[in-house]
Amino acid sequence: MERVIYSVQDINKYIKNVLTTDENLKFIYVKGEISNFKKAATGHLYFSLKDNESIINVVMFNNYASKIIFEPKNGDEVIVLASIDAYVPRGNYQLFVYEMNLKGQGSILEELEKLKKKLASEGLFDEDRKRKINIYPHAIGIITAKGSAAIKDLTYNILRRYPLADIYFFPSSVQGENAPKELLEAFKKSQEYPLDTLIIGRGGGASEDLSAFNDEALVRAVATSKMPVIAAVGHEIDSTLIDYVADKRASTPTGAAELATIDQREIIQKLDYYLTDMKSSLENKLSSMNEDIAFYKEGLKNSLLNRLNNYRTRLEGEIKRINALNPKAVLNRGYSLLQNDKGHVITSIKEVKENEIIITSLQDGSIKSIVKEVKNDGR
Repeated sequence: MERVIYSVQDINKYIKNVLTTDENLKFIYVKGEISNFKKAATGHLYFSLKDNESIINVVMFNNYASKIIFEPKNGDEVIVLASIDAYVPRGNYQLFVYEMNLKGQGSILEELEKLKKKLASEGLFDEDRKRKINIYPHAIGIITAKGSAAIKDLTYNILRRYPLADIYFFPSSVQGENAPKELLEAFKKSQEYPLDTLIIGRGGGASEDLSAFNDEALVRAVATSKMPVIAAVGHEIDSTLIDYVADKRASTPTGAAELATIDQREIIQKLDYYLTDMKSSLENKLSSMNEDIAFYKEGLKNSLLNRLNNYRTRLEGEIKRINALNPKAVLNRGYSLLQNDKGHVITSIKEVKENEIIITSLQDGSIKSIVKEVKNDGR
């Protein structure tokens, strides 16, 4: 026989045909709890129905959704009238809903809300318990799944932002039956290390996949953490109890890395700013010192000039006084100076004898004479 090769689309179309032609899957009533609820701009509703064991995707188009008499939300337990259908492009089967009625709040969400209120009443979620994150860490711990996108994202962004930090990884499954126990064991192990910050989380997922992060034992343990904890469960709408007890919450692993570290580019910018500021400060100080030096230089110059002028004035006065006492100054006024041949000034006739040589000094020269007669004027 010739082998028949089918395309993926052929298979998905065949499955759709099987599901939509089975009378047992047409116009059936299904009960479940709403999760992952989204209302599109067109008015179409997209959500999941779940119980403790299983989950199924649901779509309800606007023409049917507009007839609902209540406002659906996550946690509502509902009964829907639907048929099983399949979406060929993705190969997903889903419930196509015609009617939806409120059954009552889902038991899973109800129990979670009770636990949340209980832990809150004990003060585990109080804001005054929250600690500040050291954004210049020596070591950061990460609890998430091994080989996951979350660990790759966290490691990459921490090292990109702050490569000085050491990273300690404590692997654990993040969903499934064993996840709560493994997460708790990983947390206890992390407390043995000198960490500045501990990040607990995972990448995005449906709300039912996040139940491990609502485990009471894990939440109570995190409340006793030696170091600040950042919850990085990858979801925007739903909150887990880990989000409330953690010191900080990030909606994505990248956001957790940003909360845990300062970006090295910001450090470089700050250093550049400080260097520029220091340079400007030094330049201003040097400029001020130069101005001071110029001021003191001018003052010193003026002081020296004033002192020199004072000395000059005093010196000129002394010169005038000395000149006034200089015998030659008297000669300039028409007087003469009489000396003996030994240069002694003669001031009295008693100092002169006849035939003695005397010298008369005038303004422009001297006269040597021989004394012929000494006459006393009678005094």
